[in-house]
Amino acid sequence: MLKRSSYHGSGRDKVRQMISRTWEFCWKGGLTLLVPLLIGIGWYAYQASKFDLSEVAEMPERTVLIDRKGMEFATIHGSKRRLISYEEIPEFLKEALFAREDARFLEHEGVDFRGLARASLRNLKDRDFTQGASTLSMQLARNTFDLREKKSLHRKFLEIALTYRIESKYSKAEILTHYLNRIYFGAGCNGIEEAALHYFGRQTSALSRGQCALLVGIIRAPHLCSPSRNREGAIRQRDEVLERLVAIRSLTEAEAQMIKNEPLDFREPDRIASESSHAMRVLRRPLEVVLDKTQITIGGLRVITSIDFDLQRQLETLVQTTHLPAGSQMAAVSLDPRSGDVLAVVGCREKKPTGFNRALDARRDLGPAMTEPLVGTIALERGHLPLVGNPVATGRQLGESDAVQLLQRFGIDGIFAKGDDLYRGSLTVSPLALATAYATLLSGGSRPTPVFVKELISKGEVLFSREPTFFPAFAEHSRLSVIPDFLDGTSLPGTDYWAATLSEEKVIVVWIGYDNPAPLKLSPEQRQALGRKLRSLSR
Repeated sequence: MLKRSSYHGSGRDKVRQMISRTWEFCWKGGLTLLVPLLIGIGWYAYQASKFDLSEVAEMPERTVLIDRKGMEFATIHGSKRRLISYEEIPEFLKEALFAREDARFLEHEGVDFRGLARASLRNLKDRDFTQGASTLSMQLARNTFDLREKKSLHRKFLEIALTYRIESKYSKAEILTHYLNRIYFGAGCNGIEEAALHYFGRQTSALSRGQCALLVGIIRAPHLCSPSRNREGAIRQRDEVLERLVAIRSLTEAEAQMIKNEPLDFREPDRIASESSHAMRVLRRPLEVVLDKTQITIGGLRVITSIDFDLQRQLETLVQTTHLPAGSQMAAVSLDPRSGDVLAVVGCREKKPTGFNRALDARRDLGPAMTEPLVGTIALERGHLPLVGNPVATGRQLGESDAVQLLQRFGIDGIFAKGDDLYRGSLTVSPLALATAYATLLSGGSRPTPVFVKELISKGEVLFSREPTFFPAFAEHSRLSVIPDFLDGTSLPGTDYWAATLSEEKVIVVWIGYDNPAPLKLSPEQRQALGRKLRSLSR
């Protein structure tokens, strides 16, 4: 009995020793693994702390130009992006996005370890990083901080560390919104709103279910599957998203088929209203002045401009289609005499203007016909009667220096000739300055200040606003009893042709000539045709 008891006792000791040694080995081995693991976690947490998380929500978006009637007609500056709020995201778009990209987005804390484990096993099998298992939060981290180097464990660990920081700072709604505002959708479109407008001509909030599914589908391959270059591929992506929704029972087969049968209503290229290069170019200069004066450096502004986009396009068409002698140029400008709003500007005949803007900066000789109402006004200002049809005789009633000073009240700042040539219109003026002078006639002697930018708005807040301003140029008694509604004439050297229509709502001035002054030959028929077109625009 003793021997047996001793045997059992020694057996139990051996088991205890084995367990003890195993535990010691596991504890020391675990500690050996835990220490570098904690060091690694700390190191990546430190690296992630170097990134500014405010960049997640700060995305450069385009500044939008709005015409005086409230119509958007162009975007300038910054990335091609427009931001939306969480409330503008359709519910179906959320469902499709979660189904396609991150089924457990609302449950995980940034990293989906189930998906990560599944992807890791697949990567081991493929002996390559074929699967990423990136959640929406991880994709947001990668796109925000441009972590786009070749797939590696280092990049993935840094991405995970940044993802946890993002999840701790932003709510799920904010993460989803920032994600959709930031990612690329092909065709130069950054963010869901720009893509919705570009591909379908509608805002994100108004997208159909099929359109939502298509945009979600092309996220993985925005270049390859952009509807602009591969419509069939984009439609296949839509179908894959719908099939995924059926697989997770968010849709029935019948509902998915019904969505597939609905028209996508793509925005065809010929239906996209092209931006006005002339209006965009002319607005850059005053906008930059306003931004500099107000020290506004942020993007994403809504600029309420003076431009009447319909008139702008009509004036561009007029300038580009008018038959003229070879090598000659043409410029046009329109002004509202009631406010000084610059309604339209066309600086050259080319569709895409570059360099010199003749409507704003050219200084060319005017001629007697165009000068006569101005000379008549300055004569009345000094108590003399205008002699109709004889601007020279009218001007002679004034002293030359006095006449120049009075003409400058119209806003004319060019070169003035001497003697009778002054009253024959030998003075240089830009189309905009002449439009301002004629607006002064119509407003009873108050010279309007030309306005291009009326308001700057950022996130609903008015940052800059400009009210109409007038310079008291002439007394009321200087107003002509009859102001012509159409004027046209040629400068004395015969190098410059001018035409203008005057009405209470708008002044339109057109100039035709060569950049290097040379005799200009316009037939009576050409002048009459141009006059008819200008009169139609002035109505």
